[in-house]
Amino acid sequence: MKLSHFAKLLFVLMLPFALFMGSGCKKDNFSGDAITFSTDTLTFDTVFTVLGSTTKKFKVFNNSRDAVTISNINLSRLTGQQFRIMVDGVAGDNFTNVEIPGRDSIYVFVEVTVNPNDQSQPFVIIDDVSFLVNDDVKKVHLQAFGQNAHFHYGEELDTNGTVIWNNDLPHVIVNGDSVPGVYVRCGTKLKIQPGCKIFLAGGAAMYIEGELEATASNWSDSIVFQGVRLEQYYDDQPGQWSAIIFLRNSTCQPKGTFDHCVINESSYGIYAGAGLSTNINDYLSTSNRANVTINNTIVKNSLYHAVYGFNAEVNATNSLFYVSGDHLVNLTLGGDYNFLHCTMYNAGSRYISHEKEVLNLNNALVDNNTNTIYQGALSANFTNSVIWGSLRQEVAYNNYPVVVGSSSQYALNFLYNDIKTNIDTVGLYSISSSGNYNDDPRFKDAAKYNFIPSDSTGYFSPLIDRAPGLGATNDIFGTMRPVSKTGNADKYDVGAVEVP
Repeated sequence: MKLSHFAKLLFVLMLPFALFMGSGCKKDNFSGDAITFSTDTLTFDTVFTVLGSTTKKFKVFNNSRDAVTISNINLSRLTGQQFRIMVDGVAGDNFTNVEIPGRDSIYVFVEVTVNPNDQSQPFVIIDDVSFLVNDDVKKVHLQAFGQNAHFHYGEELDTNGTVIWNNDLPHVIVNGDSVPGVYVRCGTKLKIQPGCKIFLAGGAAMYIEGELEATASNWSDSIVFQGVRLEQYYDDQPGQWSAIIFLRNSTCQPKGTFDHCVINESSYGIYAGAGLSTNINDYLSTSNRANVTINNTIVKNSLYHAVYGFNAEVNATNSLFYVSGDHLVNLTLGGDYNFLHCTMYNAGSRYISHEKEVLNLNNALVDNNTNTIYQGALSANFTNSVIWGSLRQEVAYNNYPVVVGSSSQYALNFLYNDIKTNIDTVGLYSISSSGNYNDDPRFKDAAKYNFIPSDSTGYFSPLIDRAPGLGATNDIFGTMRPVSKTGNADKYDVGAVEVP
């Protein structure tokens, strides 16, 4: 398969991954010395073997009024050729007669690529950058934490059987020449063991034509999907990788199961129903459409969507979806969707702003070039769930008029929820609706993503003891429902989290 085929993938943007030249350096003043440094030790956070690090830097200061000549700057090569330096814009490992004008400074940039070994736990590599001035040697220490991993470079899984990813080492997915990530073919099932950590490099994705099973039974053994950069600067930064994409095709039905998973820092989170065809009519049928089950799972910090359903079947229970730059949950061109005891929340983050409704319900696509309207039947049920955010209204309804000859439907049910939306609009578009509307859910601390309903006196959440028991007997974190706080012994809390 050629990479060009993937360029046809509908509605998926392969975002470039930007390197950051961070310093994280602390300036020290050693008065009286000819030269001083902004730090005595430059540390790299965990770096996967084989993959290069981000670039870090430190400064060399000339504290005198006169120019200073550094006779020699060199890498000690204490652990071989794993660290690389650049002095004042020139790469190398040995420099002579480097002059710094009076009261001036130069930069030394450092990168590292850690060599693999047989260790399963993180390990430390070290080196020194030595500076010789007037027979006086000074050093800046370098250290990096390395981590071995299973690397998947543009890997196609086409075994007509089950492939198992073990949890002995992290798994790192990198773009290859023919596949921008990992591609699971029809007839193949990829089973990810509990405790696995999956790291995806910029632009990489998991493409599922066959089946993906990522299930664990508790949070101590959860499965994590996130960006490959582990430096603190990249923590929770959206768009570091593409998505887990379930590809509609004419041969088989793509399937996915998630349980006790965390999906973080992606562009599209779980994308159910994309495909390689450029003919929109290939996506209107109910046959072979993506079928995805999401249980006890957290999808957060997505550049665009946490869940993107494109005429797909998605069933989500006891799951948290929060922070995205577009519709958090985007259901379009119809499909069949069920959300039970889920919490959807968006108020943006320090990286992205919240400008579009949390939930988008759309039964059609419009080709603006030809004014053609393509429609698919939309059935969506939201039960015992929270749909909330910082906008005035958090649900977008796009029910296009029925096209002559089309079997399009727009069937919505909202039962026992707390939704931030116009009540009249809910009644206009839904078959049935009940619960709270525009009633602040009063989470314990939504700003810190603590979505436990508050049971504090004077700040008591309307989510507590408000929903009937409809099957999810434990909450997302394993608390057994119901836990009565009001005397309603048979009532559950609305949302993914029960007050313990």
